[in-house]
Amino acid sequence: MKALVVKPHSPNSIELRDVTKPVPSERQVLLETLCVGIDGTDREINEGKYGESPEGSDFLVLGHEALTRISAVGDDVKGFSSGDLVVPTVRRPCWENCLNCRRGEVSMCLTGNYYEHGIYKLHGFASEYALSDSNFLVKIPDELKDMAVLLEPLSVAEKAVSQVFKIQQRMIWEPKRALVLGAGPLGLLAAMLLRLRGLDVYSLATQPKDSLKADIVNYVGGTYVNTTETPLRTLSVKFDLIVEATGNVGVAIESLPLLGVNGVLCFLGVYREKEACQDFGKVLTGMVLGNRLMFGSVNSDKVHFEAGIHDLFEIQRRYGNVVERLITEKLTVNDFRRAFLPGETTIKTVVCFK
Repeated sequence: MKALVVKPHSPNSIELRDVTKPVPSERQVLLETLCVGIDGTDREINEGKYGESPEGSDFLVLGHEALTRISAVGDDVKGFSSGDLVVPTVRRPCWENCLNCRRGEVSMCLTGNYYEHGIYKLHGFASEYALSDSNFLVKIPDELKDMAVLLEPLSVAEKAVSQVFKIQQRMIWEPKRALVLGAGPLGLLAAMLLRLRGLDVYSLATQPKDSLKADIVNYVGGTYVNTTETPLRTLSVKFDLIVEATGNVGVAIESLPLLGVNGVLCFLGVYREKEACQDFGKVLTGMVLGNRLMFGSVNSDKVHFEAGIHDLFEIQRRYGNVVERLITEKLTVNDFRRAFLPGETTIKTVVCFK
């Protein structure tokens, strides 16, 4: 069968390779991949920045954002049947007596020895067929099949937003205004979730005001700000909640003065730049005097995928096909290299196996 594979830590090693079709064990399902979304993680793995092959393999099959159909089920699998449309979650437990992993909060693993499909020590889903433990599958209603490939990034936003509101139970908190930094798929989906919760949402990015990203933000009732014309530091409003989804150190630091009293800032990026704040003492003083909070969030659990299904229905009810508009390019598997070219003209590129 055909699969998109890389050799981790070898830059630009991605290739379409024939590999052996997997066979499910008693608790596994065999998935027929329909399509996979390509994101910054996939591109950075191909750039050689990280990623680990499964034990005994010299390559890693990419793909952690996937829409699949069950082809076969193991003898001990309950609740799933051949033909079911499913999205597999990404992370798997460390199996080292980790309290969080045992209780289903794999995204909060204490040891760091978890596994991640298509990223770390488990093959991903960018292949004609793939395997998954049946305990980490989410059934997809037919009504959502055209947007379900976005459920994985949506689940990351779901986790972040839910944790914000849990954390803020530390006080009486009635947020009115939110700022989302970045208008990639994750930032746009986070903006939609915050609009569902009734917040006045500002989305900041570098695309012009007549871009598709700006149109999507405005369509769901948000306010789009082009930072090329209106730099972040020039904003005069304060925000109860900031979601940082650019992964840019300078942007993250520059947003801190915009956090209002009792506000919370959630970091969703991975910050690889070696930049530093010149006056971090002032930042810390502002955090103390304003009861402000910063925290990071990564990955998601099955519960967040399930919440995403609920919210996809609600977004569809309120805003029609706006989520589908995020999918700006669909490629055949033979044309996969286009998904790894640099550029910001697309929002989400999907590689289709069927």
